[in-house]
Amino acid sequence: LASTATWDVHSADPSVELAPYTAERLRAVTAPGFSPRPKLLAPLRVLRVERAVGGGFDVVASWKAAESMPPPGPLRKPLGADATDRGAEGSEVVVHTAQPPLLCTGFEGSVASMARNLFAFADAADEAKGCLAGAPLLTEDDESTKVAGVFLVGPAVRHGEHSFCFVYKFRQRFGIVANAICRGLGRRDTQMAVEVARKMNMYLDDLKCCEATCGEAC
Repeated sequence: LASTATWDVHSADPSVELAPYTAERLRAVTAPGFSPRPKLLAPLRVLRVERAVGGGFDVVASWKAAESMPPPGPLRKPLGADATDRGAEGSEVVVHTAQPPLLCTGFEGSVASMARNLFAFADAADEAKGCLAGAPLLTEDDESTKVAGVFLVGPAVRHGEHSFCFVYKFRQRFGIVANAICRGLGRRDTQMAVEVARKMNMYLDDLKCCEATCGEAC
């Protein structure tokens, strides 16, 4: 059960879809003739897990609104759940399992778990959506919007719908933070260093180039 059919997500950004190796393994176990063949159901929101009277567990979930997925490329093998398995929005489905179900929601992240008091976080009313909801809110210099002088670097950096979760992405923002700290300390002679970093594609302050090359995520 998944809140989003991640196996059907196709993007120019590899950080927002299944890795090729994972996708290939999933195709293998969902291929006709494989046993036991798992059933992929999405989009569902799990409501609760109950112990079944006869043993095992019942997972109670409700159907979310149907998702619109882009068509796969000509070289991609289709993979996903049968549309006929989907229920009406708001209706509930009960899935029984003999084993305790696994809650696979990823990691909370060090920012939320260790520095929650230093950052404000995006919610449903903010610009961030989907997997970007709940991200720390940052200024253009990757500074906390809640506590001045606190900066964020690393895979948790988000700007709108742009995700910097891979090292080759978020390292391009290091110069932004360094320059902001220097200016905050009264050092104004950073122009030469900024230009050197920019020529090496290590000073990413214009996110429009991400939209042109990587779609919705940088």
